[in-house]
Amino acid sequence: MNINFEILKKKIISKNFIVGIIGLGYVGLPLANRFIKKNIKVIGLEQDINKVKKLKKGISYINSPSLKKFNYFKKFKKNISSDYKILKNCDVVMVCLPTPLKNKTPDMSFVYNCGRQIKKVVKPLQLIILESTVFPGATFEFYKKFKSQKFLIGKNIFLGYSPERENPGDKKFSYQSTPKIVSGYTNKCTILTDFVYKHIVKKTVKAKNLKSAETSKLLENLYRAVNIGLINELKIICNNLNIDVFEVIKLAATKNFGFQKFMPGPGLGGHCIPIDPFYLSWISKKKGYDPKFIRLAGELNSSMPNWVIKKMLANINERTPKILILGVSYKKNVDDDRESPSIEIMKLLTKNKIKFEYNDPYFPQLRKGRNLKFTKKSVPINEKNLKKFNAVLVITDHDAYNYKFIYKNSKQVFDARGVYKNLGCEKVIYC
Repeated sequence: MNINFEILKKKIISKNFIVGIIGLGYVGLPLANRFIKKNIKVIGLEQDINKVKKLKKGISYINSPSLKKFNYFKKFKKNISSDYKILKNCDVVMVCLPTPLKNKTPDMSFVYNCGRQIKKVVKPLQLIILESTVFPGATFEFYKKFKSQKFLIGKNIFLGYSPERENPGDKKFSYQSTPKIVSGYTNKCTILTDFVYKHIVKKTVKAKNLKSAETSKLLENLYRAVNIGLINELKIICNNLNIDVFEVIKLAATKNFGFQKFMPGPGLGGHCIPIDPFYLSWISKKKGYDPKFIRLAGELNSSMPNWVIKKMLANINERTPKILILGVSYKKNVDDDRESPSIEIMKLLTKNKIKFEYNDPYFPQLRKGRNLKFTKKSVPINEKNLKKFNAVLVITDHDAYNYKFIYKNSKQVFDARGVYKNLGCEKVIYC
């Protein structure tokens, strides 16, 4: 009998364990909230000092109905820190850190640096779970950063992987209806990981191993990336053939079998869909096969912001136009601009020395950072402001916009989302 395993299992089953969550962003903070609601003690580790300060004041920086009254760290200020030492008493440590791209290759620096920091505080009888989207084999590479001779994985230290399935902006999303995939380096690791998540989800699905679970996350988003890439290419084809792509999709969607509706757009956004194809292509190429289909989908979707700009400029008579961009979020009704096509479009406009402003009710201000080299404030939508611009470009179709008002008071409207298709606004140009 593995006494260490039995001790930790008993703690987890009885809810007498402490869970530490590293990274309190769009994945980590909702995850923390779920454990808190089940009366499980949570320790939060966040490197962004401003986020820590806000959470200690009871302010959530994520626009989500479930987090509006989130004041756990206001009540328990000692439970949150930017210092890894706070994790020393945790029984379970969950890592929810970003895994972006750098020159279209995986940037695992956040996760690997976390592993090096964990090494200073990790102890026997701990379960470490990675939730970040990673390439197959990355969870064990992460473990190598904190492994030690005093640890025997599956004996006195345990390693799990469970890919996040958050869906920002979806008010109907719930782990009561969405299953959670769980996996572990050994069978005992999987069992412990499964018991942890059973406190907060209705159904768990055990993967045979870590790599299967890691790859399943990539497939979930690759499926969408490939199909959106197909529809975006169809948009280009239909544009050249003078065919209404939205009408084509509408007709095809009447088939009640063998077809799922995807809509074209200005490019992909969010942390997963634009990134995952490159993660799988990268690791596959390292192992001897250079994927063509997957890589092409990623490249095609990445090219869409440039295509949108070219079509817009081809239909504007002004030599030096001024553009108003509607929407910075990567999808509607969320305060999330990760990998947003709007950011890429702003970069392209800047490169072409075209003046622009933006409006987004979820982003009153844009600040310099990893993706931006400038600072801007959201321009209010009113008749006077709209008339200052030569064109309005719809990138994110937030429900908050009065599209008919915008159309009526704008000189020209370009729509990259198809939101005007059913509004009877005939002079809109779709791109």
